[in-house]
Amino acid sequence: MNNLDASDSIRNHAVLGEPVVDPAAWHKSQFEANEDWIYRLTDAEISDLQNMGAAAKAKFGDDPNALLETKKADYDLGSFATKLENIRDDLRDGVGIALLRGLPFADMDRTEVAYIYWGIGRHIGEAVSNNPEGDMIGHVIDAGRDYTDPKHRGYQTNVEMDYHCDQCDIVTLLCTHTAKSGGKSKVVSSLAMYNEMVKRRPDLVPILAEPYCWTMHSEIDDGSKNYYESPTFNFLEGKLCVAFGPTHMRKGHLLPEAPDLTDLQAEAMEVAENICEELHYAMQLDQGDMQFVNNSVALHTRTGFEDWPEPERKRRLWRLWLVAPDMRPPTPYIEHWRGGLHLEGTKLRVELI
Repeated sequence: MNNLDASDSIRNHAVLGEPVVDPAAWHKSQFEANEDWIYRLTDAEISDLQNMGAAAKAKFGDDPNALLETKKADYDLGSFATKLENIRDDLRDGVGIALLRGLPFADMDRTEVAYIYWGIGRHIGEAVSNNPEGDMIGHVIDAGRDYTDPKHRGYQTNVEMDYHCDQCDIVTLLCTHTAKSGGKSKVVSSLAMYNEMVKRRPDLVPILAEPYCWTMHSEIDDGSKNYYESPTFNFLEGKLCVAFGPTHMRKGHLLPEAPDLTDLQAEAMEVAENICEELHYAMQLDQGDMQFVNNSVALHTRTGFEDWPEPERKRRLWRLWLVAPDMRPPTPYIEHWRGGLHLEGTKLRVELI
């Protein structure tokens, strides 16, 4: 655990309506003053990871779908093992966010990078599908979708998104290409957001502890309900675990089969969003950067961006959704997606674009 975590390593028993004391309840001033949450690869670690990727490719082949047959034991991290264990500790018991820098993506074989990325993920948790198409490495790229459409997800657009968590314990993003302009990553402690709500609007805190309807974006089997329910503030095993995604929640309540949002529910979400914007920390993900986020204690978003006209230069992030049950007790939101996103007949796949 790094110094940023150690400075506030005491965690109290979380109770609804009372402030939480938790290393994950950080403020942006802490991130600005202390970069212990940023990890930089050494030359030796880069060499060991490159050797790991090359060995995996030699053993399992060029087809990226071979990743699906590999196990944690297939990935010898070498000198990077200690650093990744520290990152994992930060995600579980610390601030809940880590940034890894220094992978020379542009100079590396794409398939070997995929093995490296997958191997790092396997040492954190187990990957699950990102979408009904069965993509085990998701591609965050502007596909020209309409973010206002209840059937579309924000990662398929280039517009600014809301502060949200993803449908897994840990989400990791590997930046492979940056935008022409914009596309900054913004993160915020959802526990700090809760504490601010307790201070400013304690009357709204219980509202966010009640279930909201979340859209399924029509990514469902025939006859299945197009929304599910989860509170934002969940108190589980003495810990605060947060699930927040206001766009998903508003779209869920707009569905004809779902109840309308009440005025108090709408106000509570708006207050939470405004606090997130006040407390957030922004960073630019450069090519080769890997970002790790514990979805139960931190929210993330990105600013809108202008892309390059050439398709091969378009902003692109590879995404892993990881199941790691020891990170935090699962909220109903996390539990709903525990096996990943897939439909009847979905075939898991890995495509590199």
